[in-house]
Amino acid sequence: MTRSQIENLFKTHYAQMYRLAVTILYDEAESKDVVSEVFARLLNSSETLRADTAERYLLAAVRNRCRNVLEHRQVRERFFRLMSDEAVQPTLSTDEQIRMEELMQYIRQQLPPLSQKIFRLRYLREMTCQEVADTLGISRQTVHSHLVQSIERIREYFKSNT
Repeated sequence: MTRSQIENLFKTHYAQMYRLAVTILYDEAESKDVVSEVFARLLNSSETLRADTAERYLLAAVRNRCRNVLEHRQVRERFFRLMSDEAVQPTLSTDEQIRMEELMQYIRQQLPPLSQKIFRLRYLREMTCQEVADTLGISRQTVHSHLVQSIERIREYFKSNT
């Protein structure tokens, strides 16, 4: 799709996509991030949307991305419980504790320094992509790209080590 076609989709469907994301996430900034990520992926892909299915596709993409965000929230909450002072009493099973430590070790040892910073700010400090970008003086798209690459690397690592 051309950039102008995507811009037209953005102008036509942004409000509806944003409302759906806010309804699911109850967070305005995160909802904006979700919608932006959907369009960023569309911009970076070679997919072509038909006019008659574009709205359904975009809303489904937002819904799916929101599900991922909610799953990441649960992981983040479990991580915070583990790392907090209250975590002296194990809140995770031994296997989960081992996996969490393995994840943190992987992040420290395998991700590039900028990706580590972005990952920590986004998921441990719960900053939005825009807040991370502002903090580090980089573009929001750079933050998004690093997060996508980091998460993909982490997924591949854990897939191959399970």
